[in-house]
Amino acid sequence: MALRLAAQEPDRVVVTQGGQTLTRATLVGLACRLGGALDARGLRRGAVIAFQLPNWWEACVINMAAALFGYRIVPLLPIYRGAELGAILPACGAEAVFVPPADDRVDYQALVQSLPLIVPQTYIVRGEGPDSFGSLLRHPPATPDTADFDDAKMIMFTSGSTGRPKGVIHSHASLDAVVRNAAEFWGIGAEDTLYVPSPISHIGGSIYAFEFPWISGCQVILEDHWDPDLALRRIEGCGVTFMAGATPFLQGLVAGADRTGGDYSGLRRFVCGGASVPPELVREGLRVFPNAVVSRAYGATEVPLAFPGIRSRNSAMGRAETDGEAALSVRILDDHGNDLPAGAEGEIVLKGPQQFLAYLDAADEEGAFTPDGGFRMGDLGRLIDGRFITITGRKKDIIIRKGENISPVEIENALLTHVDVRAVAIVGAPDVERGEMVVAYVVVAEGAEFDLAAMSDHLTQAGFARQKFPERLELIEALPMNAVGKVQKPILREWAATGVGRASVG
Repeated sequence: MALRLAAQEPDRVVVTQGGQTLTRATLVGLACRLGGALDARGLRRGAVIAFQLPNWWEACVINMAAALFGYRIVPLLPIYRGAELGAILPACGAEAVFVPPADDRVDYQALVQSLPLIVPQTYIVRGEGPDSFGSLLRHPPATPDTADFDDAKMIMFTSGSTGRPKGVIHSHASLDAVVRNAAEFWGIGAEDTLYVPSPISHIGGSIYAFEFPWISGCQVILEDHWDPDLALRRIEGCGVTFMAGATPFLQGLVAGADRTGGDYSGLRRFVCGGASVPPELVREGLRVFPNAVVSRAYGATEVPLAFPGIRSRNSAMGRAETDGEAALSVRILDDHGNDLPAGAEGEIVLKGPQQFLAYLDAADEEGAFTPDGGFRMGDLGRLIDGRFITITGRKKDIIIRKGENISPVEIENALLTHVDVRAVAIVGAPDVERGEMVVAYVVVAEGAEFDLAAMSDHLTQAGFARQKFPERLELIEALPMNAVGKVQKPILREWAATGVGRASVG
C-alpha cells in the first residue's frame, strides 16, 4: 500500500519531527535504502529488528523498511537497561538493534554489546561512522520484498503478572484493523494532524506514528519529549487536531491552557488512557478545549483501542465516568466463565480483528483466552447500556505509572536478593501526577537497616530502569497474610492509599 500511495501522492507530508519533514516519496525512498543496506548485511525476510529510540523520525524509516522488506520490528523503551534488554533481545531473536548515541547517562551501544548473548548488529542513530544509521542510508535502494498482510509485523513487549516481559505479536492485518476502526470512530482523515508525544515504543505511540498516516491519510508531528506549553503551541500554531496520552498529559494541557488563554479551538479530540483518569479532569478538558471531544479510552497492547473513546462532546460530558465505547465484541464474565447480566461487574473479555496473533512464548497464553478465542483482559468492569465500559479494578497485579505497565513481581524478586530484605510486597497507590506510584512494603532481617537509598542502589545494580523504582518504602514487621500464606495485597493497597504505616517518601 505504501508504494502505491507514494506513487499517487509523492509530496504528501507523512511526519514532521525536530525540523525534519518527510513526504511519502522521501520516506519510502529512505526505507528502500535502509532495506538494501540491511539485506547486504545478511538480514532476510522474517528477521527481527529492534529499536530503542525516542520519538525520532528515523524510527518511521525503520518501520517502513520493515514493512517493505518483511522484517518484524521490536520497539524498546529508551529507559530499558541490562535487565530488560537481556531478557527481551534473546527472546525475540533480534538480529539488528538501532540505538541513540551515548549520553551522560548511558552508552546504548556498549550496553547492548555487553549483554551475555549473541550480540545483534548494532547501529547508532544520529551518530557517526560505519555503524551509523546515516551510513546505512547511503546504500543503493533495493527492491522491496513485502510481507503478506497476515504476517507478523511487530513484537511489543509488555510487563506481565509473571514478573517477566511478554512478547505480544501483531500482524499487519491486526494493526490495520485497529487503525481503521479508530479512524472511523474518531473521524480522522487526510485533513487531520496528529500530535504524538506518547512514546513510539508503546503500542499507542507506535500506531499513531507508523500506521495512521498511511491508512487514514493524516500527517503526524512527532515530539521526543513532553512539554505541555510546547504542545499547546503546536495545537495553536501547527494545526494539530488530535492528541492522545496518559493522565499527566491531559493534566498538563488543562493547566497550561488555563494559564495561557490561547486559541485551542482547532483541537478536535483528546483521548486519555493508560492510567486512572478522574472524571473531573475529562470535564475540565472539555471546558478548556471548546471544540474537542475529550474522553477516556481503554485497551491493551494485546487489543489496542478496544474502546476508542466517546463519539461526541455531549456524550463525553455525560459519560465522563466511563472508559469509552466498544469497537469490538465484549463479554463480562463471572469467575466460572458465565456471562453476567447487563451492568454487573465481572472480568472483561474482548474479541475482534484488532486482537493480537499470539504471545511470543506460548506459555503466556495459558488461561489468557476463552474457549471461543476471546482475550481475557485481566480487568474487572461493567458494561453500561450495552456498549460503554467502566473499569472497576484489575485482576492482574499490574501498576500503571505514567502510562507504563510495571510488574510488581519483577521488582519483588529483585529486592528479595538483597541481604537485608526478608520479605517484600509491591503495590500501587493512587497518585495525581503519575496515575499510580510504586510502594514497597518491606520486612527487613533482624538487626538490619534498609532505606530508600539502599533500595534504589540495589535496583540500579540489578539493571532496572528508574521508571520501576518504588517512590515509597514502608518498613513493617510482617506482611498481611491469609490462611494459606498468601500476601493480602488488597490490604496493602488500602494502606498505601491511606498512608498507613508510612515510613519514607521518595
